[in-house]
Amino acid sequence: MIATFLNPLGFDILVYKITELTTSYWSTMYVLYLSAALSFIISYIAFDNNKRRIGNIFITLAMFINPLGYDIVVYGITKLTNDYWQTMTIMYILAGFFFGLFMYLYSINPITAFINHAKNTHNKIKTKIKTNGQNIQ
Repeated sequence: MIATFLNPLGFDILVYKITELTTSYWSTMYVLYLSAALSFIISYIAFDNNKRRIGNIFITLAMFINPLGYDIVVYGITKLTNDYWQTMTIMYILAGFFFGLFMYLYSINPITAFINHAKNTHNKIKTKIKTNGQNIQ
């Protein structure tokens, strides 16, 4: 969640695209706050009903689109560095650190995970093709 929250690329693109649609910074912020609030509410309801997977998805989404915390972090780092690009570099480093920490804590090797995902996906597709072929005959 923290890595998703600190990742500037996705959030900045989201803000840019919504601002293009609304043509107003404040309208964009209202849309983001409303979306974050709804995501927090949905995650609370999901957790309350023991639907952890859905709750985790919505709490992560809420953390990603919540502009207040992100803006405070970016503002604080910018005050220290006085440079936008240095701030964005620090934000990417922080996001990368938390993604790496997550993978370490859950013993996830990204290369092994990708290879397993590719193999499993390929085998499922092959099985479906064979099953569909046998059903037709």
